[in-house]
Amino acid sequence: MLAFSKVIQPKTVAEAYEAAVKNKMAPLLAGGCWIRLGRRIWPVVIDLSELGLRYVKEENNEFVIGAMATQSDVEQFEPLRQFVKGIIPAGIHEILGVQFRNMATMGGSVASRFGFSDIIPALLAVKADVVLANGGRMSLEDYMTYRDRDILVEIRIPNYEVPVAIEALRISRGDFPYLTGSIRKDETGYAVYVGTRPGAPMKAVKASALLTEKGAAAAKEAGELAAEELNLQKNSHASKEYRQAMTKSMVVRLVKEVEAWN
Repeated sequence: MLAFSKVIQPKTVAEAYEAAVKNKMAPLLAGGCWIRLGRRIWPVVIDLSELGLRYVKEENNEFVIGAMATQSDVEQFEPLRQFVKGIIPAGIHEILGVQFRNMATMGGSVASRFGFSDIIPALLAVKADVVLANGGRMSLEDYMTYRDRDILVEIRIPNYEVPVAIEALRISRGDFPYLTGSIRKDETGYAVYVGTRPGAPMKAVKASALLTEKGAAAAKEAGELAAEELNLQKNSHASKEYRQAMTKSMVVRLVKEVEAWN
């Protein structure tokens, strides 16, 4: 249940940023799907629904997703269904149920940087950027370690076809994943990302460099290196050892998929 004593409803991004800086402990309400599950009574919350940020569009050879666009808005946007074999809608489709995806926003999903996110690995693979009220535009990869109080305004994806693949491992349909991953292969080489470690998705730097140097023949070695270099831990969904074993095999499958791209 979401309970609060006061709600601030800014009308512009500038007003929202000012309110966020002034009320440092106030949660930012986008879809509010997760905060509704808590029992805390918040003194103040900042509602972002009046900022006019619910849109998905193509602009200057980019896909532009407003922070308040819902997961369903993006899942149903036909141009994204055609982009790199529909990787973004595919990453969204397995998230809980339709009712949840109709409420959960893309900005909230990314800004929260949840470890179990299906969306972030897919966005990392397509080299998405985020646009912030104060921090400006930066890569999503850099945003994953950005800690300033800020307002996420947009997600921007270059409309550039490139081999990518994603994977999310679950015990059953509709469950939270216990491991997620993605890969990209372009003119600079490979980039491998692993999430639900159970921490937030991050790049397997050494594994990516190995694949770039040696190619697909090093897939098994890269999987072993990724399992070693990333901080994989246990939680209620999987043990550390199981995540390590699944990371090794997942990297091999991801490499195979991008190599088969046509």
